[in-house]
Amino acid sequence: MLCFTLSPLSSLARSSKSPAAPVSAPIDEYFGRMKLSPIGIGNELRRIAARSENESNARNSLPLLSLVEDSMRDWEHKYPHDDWIPKNLARLEHDYLLVPTLGGRIHAMHVIEWLRSDFPGSRALAHAQREAEHVMGLPTPSPTPSPTPEAAPTPTP
Repeated sequence: MLCFTLSPLSSLARSSKSPAAPVSAPIDEYFGRMKLSPIGIGNELRRIAARSENESNARNSLPLLSLVEDSMRDWEHKYPHDDWIPKNLARLEHDYLLVPTLGGRIHAMHVIEWLRSDFPGSRALAHAQREAEHVMGLPTPSPTPSPTPEAAPTPTP
């Protein structure tokens, strides 16, 4: 008498769902036009910050920071829940604030908006806002709720 047991195969069939996508990027994956890894992004931001102690170098950092930002956007697009992203966004905002131009300030505010939309309530957002307020001497504008449309009065005949 032959007796077959299908339990191992049936459990295999039940668990053949597609594996969950990884949350964190591998350290050897490269992003954006500069082809930076997550570690490379952090290293580049530290290097730019160190070089930006001189105002002339800081002014020249904006194009490079834009390329690092491009790598970060690509990284977040592929790994939106990677917990290294908010920390590096706060670093990016810091480096933009080192650029003593209106363009640097505008980019810094855009990074804060990026943190607000994609990482609300994060420590990186709170840190970035405090730093921007300290550097610029102004509170960072908080998002204002959109006004609710009021019902139009009905015309009386």
